[in-house]
Amino acid sequence: MARQISYTLQFGTRFDGGLPLIWSMLADEGLDARGIVVPRPKRYRDVLAARVAAFDGTPASPDELNAMLGLDQLDPERDLHFVLRITDLMQPPPHFCPAGDWFFEAGPRAAHYRSVFAPAPVTFALSLSNPAVMLSQAWSSEEYPGIDVMTPDPFQLHWAVVLRELRESCPEASIIAWTAEESPMIWNRVLQATSQTDADFSIDAQIHVAKILMNEEGGLRLAEYLESHPNMPDALRARVIGIFLKRFAKEDEVETEIVIPGWSDELQAQMDAHYAADLKEVAAIEGVTLLRL
Repeated sequence: MARQISYTLQFGTRFDGGLPLIWSMLADEGLDARGIVVPRPKRYRDVLAARVAAFDGTPASPDELNAMLGLDQLDPERDLHFVLRITDLMQPPPHFCPAGDWFFEAGPRAAHYRSVFAPAPVTFALSLSNPAVMLSQAWSSEEYPGIDVMTPDPFQLHWAVVLRELRESCPEASIIAWTAEESPMIWNRVLQATSQTDADFSIDAQIHVAKILMNEEGGLRLAEYLESHPNMPDALRARVIGIFLKRFAKEDEVETEIVIPGWSDELQAQMDAHYAADLKEVAAIEGVTLLRL
């Protein structure tokens, strides 16, 4: 019987909190035993982007997949699940928010990515972030010429609209989503869902995001605590990580500064309400699994 191959395609930008996903997985030495393959993006990024740009409606050939993923170097009899990170869909200036249109035509372009890997099963993964925080980081990056002239309206970003478009364009692809704000506490669940495994990841992988936000002492003590308390239920693990984050947070990570011109505490309160309502809509979309505390 031919091996079965499936894929998780992580879409997003480097401003949405999802960047650590593949690096967390690579910190786990047990991936191979579970049939999880996480190639470094530089291996496939350019080849895949060129294939999608020249998309002609046909799936990638075995030779093309081999060039991107190195299939000939893997056991031909083992079922495999690949996790790939793709930023070309949402991050480049023509796609991020041209003329105020957030993630322009993300659905049709996602369908091209999905078709490249057909007929293998494909799951999409996205980290959702407070729109004001994401826009502020994009502004600070200086990667978007003209953003200071025509500033996107963060209140026009509805994650529910983005995910519905993805589902309508790719109805056979389910979506795993989570919130950047809660990701340090639920990171093991995010790793499990996106890699399609029930097994816990290594402690280093589980606390990869939390350690970014904590000082060195806190990261070491959290790792020691979790190692001494194996098989901890998800809810308890989340509470423990939350406690450590409060106690050992880096000073510069305690509060996110919004640098959008004219932004105020009142606008941020309105944005928080907007974001909360948006997440409720996301959770109700068929085919979308929203991971939360």
